[in-house]
Amino acid sequence: MPTFLESLSGSRPALWLEVAPPRGINPEPLLKRLSAVVGHADAINLTDNALGRVKMSSIVFGSIIRARLGIAVVVNFSCRDRNRLALKSDLLGAAALGIDAVVALTGDRIAPGDPSGAHSVHDLDAFGLLEMIAMLNRGDTGEGKAPLKALPKLVAGAVANPNRGNIEREFQLLERKARAGARFVITQPVFEVETARRFVARARALGLATMLGIMPVKRESMAAYMRERVADLKEAAHHLDRYAGMSEDEVRAESLARNLALMKALAAEVAGFNIMSGGGPSLAIELALEFSRWRKESGR
Repeated sequence: MPTFLESLSGSRPALWLEVAPPRGINPEPLLKRLSAVVGHADAINLTDNALGRVKMSSIVFGSIIRARLGIAVVVNFSCRDRNRLALKSDLLGAAALGIDAVVALTGDRIAPGDPSGAHSVHDLDAFGLLEMIAMLNRGDTGEGKAPLKALPKLVAGAVANPNRGNIEREFQLLERKARAGARFVITQPVFEVETARRFVARARALGLATMLGIMPVKRESMAAYMRERVADLKEAAHHLDRYAGMSEDEVRAESLARNLALMKALAAEVAGFNIMSGGGPSLAIELALEFSRWRKESGR
């Protein structure tokens, strides 16, 4: 069986499904939904209290997924919510539980007066977290003590935005992340082939495997929210205008068709695709199954 990194370097494009862990302590409903992608998705990518909203620990839910569904797990780690001691502890815990990879995120700042009552920590940023992962993989906890006897084997990843207006600045940041230890990169959603190809080529030159972000849209209101409220999509907002005035069924059908066509066009050029489940997992699962069937039928 190929290692995690080998699965990103073959001729077969990897397929990941990105979901948020459950809101409470019961994992069963979401596990049941995710069971539909067993044998189709190569990994489940778990968010980390995205948008500052509390969820079950992604490390805990990831270990449940591995034990119950047998799917590889990628966990997002946000520096927003932990100081460096907590980050080290959680990284060691993730490695002990068999988590396959960690995506290093600086994390958005929490606005003052947020109803969650939370406060941003930001003891480290994404670059520092990547360096910490590399250090722990060498057995160094940073405490001046003897190296760890059993070494973690966490594969480190980063995030990037191919839609950024100042794309050269984005590549400068990506180069820093690669130097700090990133081995793969997950992108913000992409909407067109040429933008994706340009990004993949530059990331490959930095030694990074690219998992292109794919965002199926469920309804007109979701498209409007992404267009108006998601800063990383500002330069690509016009791609969301097409859903204005459509019924929910029309939006779902149009989004599925467009994203599937995009994935097919890029399948031979990328490490894989990370299908995001912004409005809930149902449409993301449907797209994952459609692409998986095409991948098998085409011999990819």
